[in-house]
Amino acid sequence: MEPAPDGWQRLVMKSKFGAGRDFEVLDADGERRYFVDGKLGPTPKADVLGPDGTVIYTVLGRLLGVPKQMTISDGAGTQVASMKAKMFSPIKSKVNMELADGGHWHVEGSLIEKDYSVSSDGAPIIAISQKWVTIRDAYTLDVIDGVDPGLALAVVWAIDRWVERD
Repeated sequence: MEPAPDGWQRLVMKSKFGAGRDFEVLDADGERRYFVDGKLGPTPKADVLGPDGTVIYTVLGRLLGVPKQMTISDGAGTQVASMKAKMFSPIKSKVNMELADGGHWHVEGSLIEKDYSVSSDGAPIIAISQKWVTIRDAYTLDVIDGVDPGLALAVVWAIDRWVERD
């Protein structure tokens, strides 16, 4: 795996076989850093587990995904962000994310190109790309220093759920 640009951290999020949309998350050295545990059920839900196996974030969507909206809570259950998306388009998709601290993230990408970028105040903070031809889905994430990688993983799981399932 190529190294991340200076000032960024690279993670690879690889899907596990199963119905819940689980992902193992590896660092640049191939060491497991996180696990994203997708849950089965009528509402989209996943837990982002830290290196010690504790829940650090929970992503929860709406029943049947209408409207396309998800909330992200920390391990204590406090909401830290909400995401709202219009219907995904194969040309360009946009998601707005409001953080509990008043910040805003903007997610933009293309289902065809399988690349997404997350920006805050116009500056890129997360770059997401997915390989086209693989048996298991794999995302490469570059997360700028200062941004919580666990929160970035919650965002990727929400995008994956909207694109792949809804």
